[in-house]
Amino acid sequence: MLQPLKREESASQRTIVLVLSISLTAFLIGGILGAVAIRGLFASGEHPEATGAKGPGGKPPAAAPKAQLVRAGLIEQKPIVPTRTLVGDLVAVHSTTVPTEVAGKIIEMSVEEGAKVKGGETVLARIDDTWTTLEAERIAAQIAEKKATLNFERSDYVRYMNLLERNAVSQSQATQKQSLMEELQAAVAQLEVMLQETKERKSRLEIRAPFDGTVITKQAELGEYLSIGSEIVEIVSTGRIYAQVMVPEELLPLLEIGDPIALVVDSVNKELQGKVASINAQGSAASRTFPVRIELDDLDGKLLPGMGVSAFVPVTRESTHLLAPRDAVLTKPDESTIWALVPNQKDAAGGTFVAQPIPVRILSHTRSAYAIVCQRDVDRDLVKPGVQVVTEGLERLIPGAIVRVDEDRSQLAPVPGTYRTGQQVIERADALDEK
Repeated sequence: MLQPLKREESASQRTIVLVLSISLTAFLIGGILGAVAIRGLFASGEHPEATGAKGPGGKPPAAAPKAQLVRAGLIEQKPIVPTRTLVGDLVAVHSTTVPTEVAGKIIEMSVEEGAKVKGGETVLARIDDTWTTLEAERIAAQIAEKKATLNFERSDYVRYMNLLERNAVSQSQATQKQSLMEELQAAVAQLEVMLQETKERKSRLEIRAPFDGTVITKQAELGEYLSIGSEIVEIVSTGRIYAQVMVPEELLPLLEIGDPIALVVDSVNKELQGKVASINAQGSAASRTFPVRIELDDLDGKLLPGMGVSAFVPVTRESTHLLAPRDAVLTKPDESTIWALVPNQKDAAGGTFVAQPIPVRILSHTRSAYAIVCQRDVDRDLVKPGVQVVTEGLERLIPGAIVRVDEDRSQLAPVPGTYRTGQQVIERADALDEK
């Protein structure tokens, strides 16, 4: 009796578990289907409690796309001089090693490396003048002695001439007296020259800077004995400085002495205007380039010899082209593109534009603009003077995008990840993978 009862209880438990499993499964499936249905209603713009006007098919009308905010520039037509960027260095206008012209011991030397000096005023070194002073005094004494003798001989010569008139002396005696006076006069003149030479040598014991500049090296020290020609300091000039660039031979005919040249000094990030100072006739046979020096101001010593410089040298004569701002042109190896702004006909209030990509070819460029021409004849009406083109925000655009021009023309602050020219730094894919 017990075995049949156990079997009946086991069958009853299995039936209950099966019923509960089926019920739970049905409940879960129903919940999932209900959630999917509600999500579909919200996705289609419908709501079970919504009321009001609906579009075709019972759906509300789609919202108008939101206009993207961009900045724009204008296409212009004007004469330009296309340029090429050449890299060079700053070099000093004058550079010299100052020697001593007089031998002696240095008793004063107040300049150090890096010191600023004024031409003709700053004393670089002072040499002991003891022996020069004594020599000048000795020569002055000799001059005084000779002049005293000469004065006596002059008086005696007058007496001889009186005696000669009375035939008391011979003509030869008078002539000898005259020759003696002339000899004394020559000796005095020679001594005076020696005295002047000594004084000049004494004045050169004080060695002054030959021009305005900066001391870059120091070859002598206080107390050191110098022979004639010994080097004291090396100085480079200040005030003016040269930018030297190697110009290809095909560009030399476009340059003349005095031509203005724009430059950028990389280390101080300064844009400057210089002028061609010299064109060296001795170039490099290997590279077919010639040294050209451009004169500019050194900005109160901020520009130093050895600094790197970028010079913008013309590559053709002046010509007239359609110009687009550099930021408006997306340059690619195969094809460049600009985004022209066409008034949005669907915007009754105005203020929005439709962005249209236009393939262009770059003819040349300046520092701020590209000279362009349309690749397709159908686009020529959109690329003409006065047409607005996108300069900022064009990377996010798609053909036919609705945009609004930002009227704020304030200068944008530099952002990390850009080169000096403003071009965005793009990380390589393999570098990103390594991160």
